[in-house]
This record gives sequence, structure tokens and C-alpha cells, in this order.
Amino acid sequence: MSHTTVVEIGAAICPWLAVVWCLLRVATWSNLRVRGWALLAVTGAIGIAILLVPIQGLAIARWVAGRTANFSVPLTSMLAVSVCERAFGRLLFTQREWSAAWGFGAIGGLALYPMALGLSSFDPYEWGWPFSPLFVVIGLLTAWLLWTRNRFGVVLLLAAPAFQLRLLESTNYWDYLLDPIYSLVSLAWLAGWLATSTRTSLTKRYSKTLPRSISTI
Repeated sequence: MSHTTVVEIGAAICPWLAVVWCLLRVATWSNLRVRGWALLAVTGAIGIAILLVPIQGLAIARWVAGRTANFSVPLTSMLAVSVCERAFGRLLFTQREWSAAWGFGAIGGLALYPMALGLSSFDPYEWGWPFSPLFVVIGLLTAWLLWTRNRFGVVLLLAAPAFQLRLLESTNYWDYLLDPIYSLVSLAWLAGWLATSTRTSLTKRYSKTLPRSISTI
């Protein structure tokens, strides 16, 4: 199998997982009793069939790959985890690990994309080619996550061999760690988390002051 074929297959994995995830959601809403490998096999086969449907002479999988940036290792891994959790009804990531995954996407996206798009004269994207502080920071973060038994550390660890093997079209390490879709969804999660935290804090503060207010009436 040639390297080009491997890259093309890799580019189709993330869209396939996204389609399977949607099919699993439909299966949940339909209250299907099929679970486990049988459900995964059926939805996986349907997902492949959907991605092979031609659009403008190209299969949907090729069409998507030609119009989007590289899908990062974390986004692909998170979709795989979510698909397995839905198919088998088991939690593979705890809330702490999902928070780490979304937090990394949000903070990484804010650190990379605004400056890479010209917000400042410094372009952090250049750090993704030679050995740079990016590799050191990600290495230390990965080691810390693994040491604290956070499974998202395994996801970041997978990005290193994927980069060395050039499993994506890109030769920049940033593209193995982040992609625009991952960062946008992560930012949406961060905004929701901040809104929920603020609302909870205000509710607690109000509940503490309420008895005092009542007592002074």
C-alpha cells in the first residue's frame, strides 16, 4: 500500500466516524435493541456506503477531503471514543478527560489561529516544522496528562507517531494537534462552560444572600 493511499484512507476516517456517530444517534432515538459490534458493523457499513456516493464526480469522502483542512488526531480520536461509547454503552472518557480534550482544542485554537491569520507579526504556525518549543510544550503536557492518568494524554501521544509517519497530507505538527473544526467546537464548549459556571456562581451567591434579605424585611 502506497503512502498516498494511506493518507487518503486516513483523511476518510474522520468523516466516516462523524457519519457513524450521527447514525448511532438516530439508532438511539429509534430505540433499536441492537448494541455492540452488531450495531457498529451495520452503522459502519452504511457510513461507508454514504461516503461512496458521488458528488460532482467524486465520492463524498474525496469531496470532503478536498474542501477541508486536515482532520487532527485529537478530533479523530474523540470521534472514535464517542462512537465506541454509544455503540457499546460504556464510558471510555470521564468528564475530566472530555474537559481536557475540549480545553486543549479551545486554548490551542486561540493560541494558533488568530496570530497565524495575521493578528500579530508572530506566526506560531512556523513552530510546527522544525524542532521548536511547540514540541517541548506538547511533550511536557502529554507527560503530565499521562502521569495524572488522564486518557487524553494517550490521544496527544498518538499525534507524535502520526506526525513522524506523515499520516496526514500536512508536514506541520500543528495540523496533527488541531484543526479548525476541532477548535471551533471546543470554543463553543468553552463558551457554554463559562456561561454555566457563571450562572451557577451567581445562583449560589444569590441563595446565600437571600435569607439575609428576607430577614431584614
